[in-house]
Amino acid sequence: MEIRTPIVAIIVLSILIIIYLRKTKPQLSSSRVFFVFLVMAFINIVSEITECYVFIFLGGSFNALRRGVQNFYVGSLLICTYVMALYVYSKVTVKRGVSARVSAILAIPLVIGLISMLNGKVRYGRTQTGFYYNYGTMIIVCYFIGFFYLLAMVISILIYRKRLRREDFIALFSGALAWLLFAAYQYYTKGVQVSAIAMMVMALVVFLVIENPKELFERALPNVKNKDAFTMYLLEKYGHEKPFFIVSVIFTGKTSVQTAANRDELYKLQADVAELIQDKLDVDGYLSNWNTLSFVVVSPEKIEEFMNIINNYKVDGGNYKLTFAVIDALKCARDANEALQILTYVSGEYIYKQSSPNLVIDEKVIDKMRYRNTIEDVVRESVRNNAFEVYYQPILSVKDGTFSSAEALVRLKRPDSANYISPEDFIPISEKCGLIQQIDDLVFEKVCSFIAKENISSFGVKTIEVNLSGNEVVDYQAFERLSRKMEKYHIPPKFINFEITETAYINNDEAFRENVRKLKEMGSTFSMDDFGSGYSNLLEILKMDYILVKMDKEFIWSCLDKSKPENLKMLQYTINFLKEYGLHILAEGVETMDQAKILIDNGVEYLQGFYYSRPIPEKEYIEFLNTQKGLFESKVKGE
Repeated sequence: MEIRTPIVAIIVLSILIIIYLRKTKPQLSSSRVFFVFLVMAFINIVSEITECYVFIFLGGSFNALRRGVQNFYVGSLLICTYVMALYVYSKVTVKRGVSARVSAILAIPLVIGLISMLNGKVRYGRTQTGFYYNYGTMIIVCYFIGFFYLLAMVISILIYRKRLRREDFIALFSGALAWLLFAAYQYYTKGVQVSAIAMMVMALVVFLVIENPKELFERALPNVKNKDAFTMYLLEKYGHEKPFFIVSVIFTGKTSVQTAANRDELYKLQADVAELIQDKLDVDGYLSNWNTLSFVVVSPEKIEEFMNIINNYKVDGGNYKLTFAVIDALKCARDANEALQILTYVSGEYIYKQSSPNLVIDEKVIDKMRYRNTIEDVVRESVRNNAFEVYYQPILSVKDGTFSSAEALVRLKRPDSANYISPEDFIPISEKCGLIQQIDDLVFEKVCSFIAKENISSFGVKTIEVNLSGNEVVDYQAFERLSRKMEKYHIPPKFINFEITETAYINNDEAFRENVRKLKEMGSTFSMDDFGSGYSNLLEILKMDYILVKMDKEFIWSCLDKSKPENLKMLQYTINFLKEYGLHILAEGVETMDQAKILIDNGVEYLQGFYYSRPIPEKEYIEFLNTQKGLFESKVKGE
């Protein structure tokens, strides 16, 4: 027996136990099992050192003591292999938990080993170099059981490797295989004990890759665990199939653009709320999304107490407000992944559509999420198959009474259906999932192809309006993509007027200005879309050299509301201001002759809306250009 390696191992295990205890108390059953393994490995190595002392310094007259420490060492070693087998099971099983039934079944070989250890024969020998070793029936049986556990670990890790993260698989497989090889070496080499090193290696690998407490916490938020920790905890809770609730605190900003100061404010708020809940309810917090703290609660009675704490929390001004949300996990979500999906939807999209400080996530909310996910699937499939259609809505020039321009609008048809998905539904979703840039490119390709194929300029059309999202215009490669398509179809750049949409997404002024400058130098022009609503505002006009401002239909309708005649002054002031600033004006949403007259009388230069034409497909647009000449005279001037 050699004592130096156990001493090294016990030092390492002591450090791991101290780190583990200082950072967190284990919540997951797998974490608790691993902690038990650390403790049992520590005890086993202490018993190994004790065994070495007894055999080296005490004589043969202490046979009973020798047998006692021998039994304790072998028994604790078997328990270590059993506990690690439980740990591996907890990682590869779908339910991510260790039930009493599974623990009992896996313990059968252990019990057999412990019984044979008490009743089996053990003999002692000594090598030529002076190292003690033991052999006999009991030793063979215990080695066999140890090999059984280790082989079972290696095989199960290999079979169920797809259930593990790649790094977790490598850690578990390499650790278990190393332990197995060390055990085989110890069995065939008399007088050598390397089980301590084997367990130390296993503990180190698992700790550093899987169970390191530091990896489960948010760096910017003390004592708040991260999404990985939350996911693992949910997997285990769903595995137990016992009722529980997920309580979330969602932090929503008053603006969509987050500054460094806003981010620091958010971190402070989240840390304060997490600490408050920990102190009051003894429940750990998880950052399940960048703006969401989530907590797992078992007792329904705690939910109301939780809600009262959040509703009474004083934010003291600032950029954020708090919304309390709760979901009956097992009732509303089939598994951990769906629960996470629901929370992401609620905190990322749904929360901005409701104003109540408290939200119960029920089937209605989940149905909306599923509808949203269905649309996302359709969008992704349509991007892959280039299945988007482009419709055109004619724009009337008041000056000459011709439809000398049109707006190109993307349309998306449902698969296996004649119905279309509203752009108000699929455009925001496309922006959320990062597909809007690809859609912009596909649409622009179709527009350029249509202009060239139908020779649109021969109908008197001078400009086609093309929507360009904020996401697209801040991409440094946007100019190359757009100019390449115009060159490919021989489209004069002056024929394209780009409408900048959702200026809130313009978070890179340098790239934005560079792309705009290059496109303008080629001859293209720019207009502001949806003025009077959303993020299209006066500051954007000052920042950007637009030639045309498109007034949003909701703004137009509000200004022309006959029940509020005073609103017309807002329209007049706006038109006068924009014209004095040197901008041309287009009114969207024109649906009646009276609206058209008022807008024309107040100086609007371009009109767009259902009164003249709804958005129509390519073929109908060509027919419109052929048959709708003189519409201005017949519908407005002639009245």
